[in-house]
Amino acid sequence: MKHRDTHLGAIATLSLPQRLREVGLLLLECDGTGKLIARPSPGRDWLADLFCQAPIFIISLRQAAARWAQQDPPTAIEVSPGCWLAPFPRVARRRRVGYTVAVIVATPFLESEQLSAMCQAARFDVSLTRTQLAGLPPVHPDAVARIASMIHWAIEDQGQLAADSQAMESVGQQLAESYEELNLLYTTIQGMSGVQRPSNFVTMVCQELLATLPFAWIGAQLADDEPRLKKLSGELILAGEPGQPVETLRALGKRVLAKVKPNTPLVLEPATNPQHAGFANLGPTVLVHPVGRDDNIVGVLIAGEKRGPDRVISSIDMKLLGATATNMAIFLENAALYDDLSTMFLGTLEALTASIDAKDTYTSGHSLRVAHLTRLLARKVGLDERMVDRMHIAGLVHDIGKIGVPETVLTKPGKLTEEEFAWIRRHPEIGHRILKDIPQLHDILPGVLYHHERFDGRGYPEGIAGDDIPLVARVISLADAFDAMSSTRTYRPTLSRPDVLKEIVDCAGTQFDPDLVPIFVRLDFSEFDRMFAEHSVRERKGQDKDQAA
Repeated sequence: MKHRDTHLGAIATLSLPQRLREVGLLLLECDGTGKLIARPSPGRDWLADLFCQAPIFIISLRQAAARWAQQDPPTAIEVSPGCWLAPFPRVARRRRVGYTVAVIVATPFLESEQLSAMCQAARFDVSLTRTQLAGLPPVHPDAVARIASMIHWAIEDQGQLAADSQAMESVGQQLAESYEELNLLYTTIQGMSGVQRPSNFVTMVCQELLATLPFAWIGAQLADDEPRLKKLSGELILAGEPGQPVETLRALGKRVLAKVKPNTPLVLEPATNPQHAGFANLGPTVLVHPVGRDDNIVGVLIAGEKRGPDRVISSIDMKLLGATATNMAIFLENAALYDDLSTMFLGTLEALTASIDAKDTYTSGHSLRVAHLTRLLARKVGLDERMVDRMHIAGLVHDIGKIGVPETVLTKPGKLTEEEFAWIRRHPEIGHRILKDIPQLHDILPGVLYHHERFDGRGYPEGIAGDDIPLVARVISLADAFDAMSSTRTYRPTLSRPDVLKEIVDCAGTQFDPDLVPIFVRLDFSEFDRMFAEHSVRERKGQDKDQAA
């Protein structure tokens, strides 16, 4: 029983012609005239060799096809005693183009003259051939019609299975394409929140497209005459291996940018289209899609050198690149709006802090310089760019509480009284109260409140020490002290740069964070010096006006 189950299992893995051959039936393919097509290779199947190498059978098949052409549906024909041909039409576009023919051998064929003639033509031994035929499952002539019907059903079932398999394969392909599209769109949409770093988003999009589409490289060429792109203007961002110098690709990218039309993909085929010959360095097949809203094109996405067995640009290639270009256009527009708002926000803060600095002509530009040094140190410490930006804002508004300190105290020459110094000590808390109800500034409040705390705990307003002092406050503390020592005050002259740095080093572990001091003293102060010189000119002009008044 186990041997029989194994045999049936092996048969289940065979094709329909192979299965029928297992029960002694032969399937052949012919065109509408009866000419054999895709005939089995000689020597692989003795029964196929017997029929296909016999001229008498070939003639009989052609004659049968001529009769079938007049029938609808065609029926089985006995072409010689005991040898039946059962036709199963193949149809394409509602036209009969050929037949699958079942050769059914019944018992009378074993003693027929046609068998002897076929054996002679195929150089088969007649006795051995009769013995082999006798070993096949016996077929009675009366059973031919039933066998033909069974084969017909089997062929129909096989056709339906093939159609279903093709449909399933098509559905699977569509699902795979939909998944790729959804995954790509999901990833790009997730990244669209990072409007502070548009170059990071564009780079990520190019990398995701490269991982999804079968191209050697993906590039984003941005327009160089679009002011809202700011630092991205004219940039070419690449993912993959284009095999050409960046400057060459940038020049070609700008030519492509001038060639595209709004909302219309462009396929360049330099290898076959003479009109595209000037873009040969981009690769033999290139897909381009404009990036923009309405008629305003701000860039192009370029997919170069399609790879794989099918080098033709497909609809899914165009669809994915087009959807991504749309998202990129929305992102770049949002990034430009964010940049406008951010610029306006920072401008407002700078104007506010400048008005505070202006209360004392000796501190002109102090907040801007502290903000600059805070940014430098935060970046050197290894913070991400978002935190660097936030610390810059904290440095900008760290002294905003001085708006609540009397101007006579801020500008008093000489030493302050205890009562006056108490006013100065209040400015961190005043600044904290001013800003605490602004949600966008919530994360920078510790820098405002604690930038006068000391590492040894002897600072103000709360006397906290060490790592209990928030990092932003420890950073601002260094920047604030450096600028104060570098500036002229009513109570002392400017200190030299070596003296300033020595003082900072000497105060490591007492006033300042000892881990930050070595990093701070190695900063590049060239931009600070430029800013200081510019602010000093303004300061002298302010003093001259005061004296003139």
